[in-house]
Amino acid sequence: MRLVTLGGTVTETVYALGAGQQVVATDTSSVWPPAVHALPKVGYYRELAAEGILSAAPDLVLASAHAGPPAVLQKLRSAGIKLVVLPEPPPLAEALAMISSIAQAVGKDAEARALIKSIEESIKALPPAPQHKPGALVVIGGQGGQWMAAGRDSAAGALVTLAGARNVASSFSGYRPVGDEAIISLAPDIIIVPQHALPMLGGRQGILQRPSVAATPAGQKQQVLVMDSLMILAMGPRVGTAAQLLSQHFIGLQTDSGS
Repeated sequence: MRLVTLGGTVTETVYALGAGQQVVATDTSSVWPPAVHALPKVGYYRELAAEGILSAAPDLVLASAHAGPPAVLQKLRSAGIKLVVLPEPPPLAEALAMISSIAQAVGKDAEARALIKSIEESIKALPPAPQHKPGALVVIGGQGGQWMAAGRDSAAGALVTLAGARNVASSFSGYRPVGDEAIISLAPDIIIVPQHALPMLGGRQGILQRPSVAATPAGQKQQVLVMDSLMILAMGPRVGTAAQLLSQHFIGLQTDSGS
């Protein structure tokens, strides 16, 4: 079966299930595992053109819930291409459901059960959340240097909560712009940045030198954590690993504060 995968988490999950050798093309957000870099790209999964996908002659297209535009997806269906649109992963239960859906589509049910068991065991092994949870702020770059923060109902927000911290931006849903006053009032203990957004934010030093950040506990303690973009922004097959990594950092913050 020739697969085209649209969306970084979708692609990563297909590889984690052992079906990577069937993938003949991906979108530009698919950056893990490293093997995907050798594959043809059909564009960004939110701004697709049907021609690139059709030229890959897929038997099956697996697409993120946000893949589009809708007219392109309809064109694929009209061309007789089997298309499976997958649910958006967060929270964790939906992430596991996404793995099962992909496994069913590519005939990897046994592999999915093993992967889900591994994720569940990693989550169960997380230490108990501390009584005084540190405040975490996940930010990405926006247009004109604007910061965007991950609120509730986002994979990043759900992940930091799962790992034992407070998402200080939980007063809003999805991603919203945050200015200097908001950053100061949110008072994060740690700022988490996906790797791909770091240059847009001026690098680690640029973040720490921002006056509003310097006024926060995160700035004062130089707590900026850079993470693999897919690990922090999407609940994919490495969600257990991401939660473990974050938990270790959050425990370190508690130790540093003496609480």
